[in-house]
Amino acid sequence: MTSDRGTPRTAPRARTRFDMGMALTATRKGRRTLLTDATHETPTRPSAEITDVLKLGPPAETDDKENSSEEVAALCSVAGQAVESENGDEDDEDDEDDSRSARPAYRGHDSGSDSGPDHGGGDNDDFADARPAYERYFQDLHGGRGPKTSDNTLSKLPRLTQAQSRAILARVPAKHERELALLGSLHQRQFRQWYFEMECGFSIVFYGFGSKRRLLNGLAERLAEDAPVAIINGYFPALNLKQSLEKIASEILGLADTTGSPADLAALIHGYIGTAACGVETMYIVVHNIDGQCLRKHQATLAVLASSPHIRLLASIDHIEAPLLWDSSTATRFNWAWHDLTTFEPYAVETSYENFAADTRDVGPRGVLHVLASLTENAKGIFRVLAEYQIAESVMEDGAAPRRAGATPEMPFSSYFAACRDQFLVSSEMTFRSQLTEFRDHQVIQSRHAADGSELVTIPLDAATLGTILESMD
Repeated sequence: MTSDRGTPRTAPRARTRFDMGMALTATRKGRRTLLTDATHETPTRPSAEITDVLKLGPPAETDDKENSSEEVAALCSVAGQAVESENGDEDDEDDEDDSRSARPAYRGHDSGSDSGPDHGGGDNDDFADARPAYERYFQDLHGGRGPKTSDNTLSKLPRLTQAQSRAILARVPAKHERELALLGSLHQRQFRQWYFEMECGFSIVFYGFGSKRRLLNGLAERLAEDAPVAIINGYFPALNLKQSLEKIASEILGLADTTGSPADLAALIHGYIGTAACGVETMYIVVHNIDGQCLRKHQATLAVLASSPHIRLLASIDHIEAPLLWDSSTATRFNWAWHDLTTFEPYAVETSYENFAADTRDVGPRGVLHVLASLTENAKGIFRVLAEYQIAESVMEDGAAPRRAGATPEMPFSSYFAACRDQFLVSSEMTFRSQLTEFRDHQVIQSRHAADGSELVTIPLDAATLGTILESMD
């Protein structure tokens, strides 16, 4: 066979590609010869007919590597002859295309010579590295460069105060105003239905995504035209239910004696409202976030109020596990009617009392409760002594010695230690100071030296907040 220029040309040898441990298939389309991987049964180029199969097993581990390479070369030669017998003439363009698409041949174990043609793959050759796969894995995993880590932590981020947070949120543009207004108007149409259900003896609990405070306050304004309404903000972190019930008993029902625990006050209100001596026949109680942190332990007390036929209770929940607060007895007393009140409104007011970075070193009530939860009973007793002292000083203040604005009552260190020792909380001053170190590290208790050199200690919280903390500790 001659080319157009009259020069004799021979049929090109078949380009072969093989890999140790893989099954290769020689295929044919027209006059072209292709090699494909039989293990995947997908040819690297379109094929029409399978003509021959060549299977190569893993190389035998012998002492003579040179013999092993020669056996592989012999097998390749046989495969090449089988493929060459099927080949016809190919034009120069097909020959050049096959040479570009050919993969590098297997490189033998002998470092001095290669068993196949040298394609110059170098280190990028997929078949050049004869090491086991697990060795290459660990080399790539631990070789050379160490892990890339960053020194940036969350503590390095600038902390915002509450005022800064509100200013940033105020600049956020409102979205979907028309849709939210439509959703709110649809909820307002249900006011009559909710009023009817309360008249039938049900208490109503609202759930759903979004703040429900605005809608419930609007409903409370309409209900106030019919009977007195008391609103309890359960999301407030320093809420004191005892004080709330005292205000209901004294200001709404007109009771003079309002002493006792929250359970006693709830029983008093339940038995007094609706009687001939009471001038109030019916009243409404609206509880925002009845699943709030300060109300979770008072569910039985609120259930006593809800069980009265003269008290209508409306409440909202936001925690997904809020129904777990009520056992069968408590749920029966509440007699809930459930309503979806999804508003998609932001929890701006509910989250405004969260702890923010402040200019002072004061710690919030939630932080104090978190610290107390990890301390021993003696440490809690030490905190209780100082808290009760500050509450008593705030109540007994007669104005004889006016205190500077924002200041809290301070207790002399010697008196504090003597009070704790009398209650068998500590046995020595060294033990007492080690206990105070835990509170100082968390900024729960602060101390200073007076002008006369005496040491004064205080809890940087007001009396109402301290009362709520002590109530939560019981």
